[in-house]
Amino acid sequence: MGIESFTSLELFYGTFELLTLTVNFLLGFRIVSKYFSYKQIELVTVGLMLIFLFSPWWGSAIAFITILVFNVDVSDTFYIFISFGLIPIASLLWMYSFALLVYPYSKWKILLIYLAFNIAYIIIFFYYLVTDPSLLAIRVSKFDSETKLIVASYVLITIAINLLTILIFIRKSMQSPNRVIQWKAKLILLAFLFFGIGAILDSVISLIALTLFITRLILLISSIIFYIGWTMPPKLAKLIVKEAA
Repeated sequence: MGIESFTSLELFYGTFELLTLTVNFLLGFRIVSKYFSYKQIELVTVGLMLIFLFSPWWGSAIAFITILVFNVDVSDTFYIFISFGLIPIASLLWMYSFALLVYPYSKWKILLIYLAFNIAYIIIFFYYLVTDPSLLAIRVSKFDSETKLIVASYVLITIAINLLTILIFIRKSMQSPNRVIQWKAKLILLAFLFFGIGAILDSVISLIALTLFITRLILLISSIIFYIGWTMPPKLAKLIVKEAA
């Protein structure tokens, strides 16, 4: 255990993983902090959503820290919980944000329906986490795992639902006469596209130093674009308005 237990690739992986997640945390909390200036609750929910959106990579980051600092690896059960048990939080935070902004008068109906779906997953997830975690995922290395049918099915269904809501959100935003809102929508869509590409590449390609750098860079860029899209720095907003004039 300790740093000597890491291969050069694992050390690079863990370091870059921590860098990516640190930036993600900072940007997410930065969005949340904007609530105190604008008093818009969606800034809290989307900021936290951005943070929990990256929770599938928390397991490997925590494992890297515990091995590096304490010479102890996390258990497979803990790894699976951290990596796949927190996804519903991100999903519910986004659904609340979507419903609040697009269907404010129906938001609780939409959220309750989606909440029921996620509660069902959470109950099943924790049942098998206690009885047989291998039916959820199998840890194949210090920093990687292979999802099984239950988790994979939930993730695919969640992606499909969230993709639909994102497209509805973008479409409605693009109908606004406000050029700044239109550009915010474009940036948010671009951020989700970058995240999707990064997540897919991370799951389907073999990780070597180059591919690891590329996938983490894509995920990092997605966080930055997401932050810009939701907060829209005043100077950029003024430039957009100026060009539209």
